[in-house]
Amino acid sequence: MQQVSPIKNKDDIRAMYEVLKSHSERDYLLFSLAIHTGMKVNQLLTLTVQDLLDEDNDIKYNWINDEKDLIRVVIPLHLRSSLSSFIREEGLKRDDFVFMSIKTKKQLSRQQAYRIIHVAAEEVGLKNIGLYSLRKTFAYHAFKSGISVSIIQKYLGHQSLLETLKFIDVTTIKKETTIELNI
Repeated sequence: MQQVSPIKNKDDIRAMYEVLKSHSERDYLLFSLAIHTGMKVNQLLTLTVQDLLDEDNDIKYNWINDEKDLIRVVIPLHLRSSLSSFIREEGLKRDDFVFMSIKTKKQLSRQQAYRIIHVAAEEVGLKNIGLYSLRKTFAYHAFKSGISVSIIQKYLGHQSLLETLKFIDVTTIKKETTIELNI
């Protein structure tokens, strides 16, 4: 099995958005929600409308991967708005899967989801892109935005920092840290 890579270049991510949006809103939202939350593939494919709603029936402000660690990932306003519009326009009910097959009206299979992402990546000219690229892309950009590797490791459920660095395809990290206390 070939190792997949994160999508590191933001222009490539924007190109993926465009291609996927031209295919369907569902495909665009699948990709966008995945790279903004780092959800596992099985979570993403079994996600119901109810899973996305808060107590006011609005799209949740953030995604919490694991209640015990309470690492919150903010879902951007534009994505919350797009998800809300999609749910309304598709007439989805609370217990419906968010990402359903157009033909079967059942949840997307892993194979369908892979094809959606892989075909779009090929159209953009990206190599080694698959479903795990989505979670890797989330983790890579979280790291690049300044989130510590240990927090990303905990969020992803990895056993070691080395495993996380390999996962996000980062070979070196800044080893210099300055702590200045004035107690």
